[in-house]
Amino acid sequence: MASTTQGRHVPVNNNAQGWPAAILTTALAVALWCGAWYIHKTTYRHPMDPMFRAKGALEHGNSNMVKRPAGAAAAPAAGGAAH
Repeated sequence: MASTTQGRHVPVNNNAQGWPAAILTTALAVALWCGAWYIHKTTYRHPMDPMFRAKGALEHGNSNMVKRPAGAAAAPAAGGAAH
C-alpha cells in the first residue's frame, strides 16, 4: 500500500508544537503556588505562638466552664471564713 505522502517532503516544526499549552500550564501552576504561599504566610500561626487560639478554646481566666469532680460542687465550705 502506498503512502499519500510518498515522494513528497512534509516539513514539520517540532519546536512549535505544544509550547503554548506548556507555558500556560506552567504559569497557572506558578500562580497557584504563589497564592497558596501568600495564604499560608498570612494565616499560619505556630502552635507555640502565644497569640494562637484553637477553635472553640476558652478565654484565659474563664473559670465558669471548669469541670469539677461530681462530689466537689461549688457550694461554700461549712463553717464559713473563720481564719
